[in-house]
Amino acid sequence: MNALNRIVAFYDRNMVRLLGWKKVPGSDLEFLYLVPKVHKGRTVAIDDGTVIHKGDHIFEIHIINTNLDKLDTSYGNLFIMLKQELTQVGVIMQTEEYGKYKALLSVTLLHRLARRVGFTVIEIENPLKRRMVSLGENILRSALRKGKNEKDGKKRIAKECWISKDQILALSETVHK
Repeated sequence: MNALNRIVAFYDRNMVRLLGWKKVPGSDLEFLYLVPKVHKGRTVAIDDGTVIHKGDHIFEIHIINTNLDKLDTSYGNLFIMLKQELTQVGVIMQTEEYGKYKALLSVTLLHRLARRVGFTVIEIENPLKRRMVSLGENILRSALRKGKNEKDGKKRIAKECWISKDQILALSETVHK
């Protein structure tokens, strides 16, 4: 493990503990953290017609960076794991405790993958925030890339990815058919 990997792992473990992030309840994958939030930003319209207002309950998802070396992170498998995790999120969104959550948000470089699963992808409007989030995500990507010598030189930009509760529940139904 190189110095950058150790720094990222240290940062990740401590931020997760400090912020109280938890793995998706009931999931065995250990791929995503599910973080309950109250939306504080601008009004967001998701493609299915769901509108998220300031004060609405949402979940944020974050990849469990410290587990990526244990998982098959090929593009196709990322798609499968994301769908599995969203299916489990759909299960808990139907409980009384989590029924008030209207949508799920991810700010990520993996917005093309998210779009394939059904997320609405939105540009981060604030240019400084967009650059800072993208820089952080690109540093993580670089530190965690399995093929370390296979640098592609592409500068990726993070975007907001939103999916509504109804879309998650519909996705869960298609997975269980």
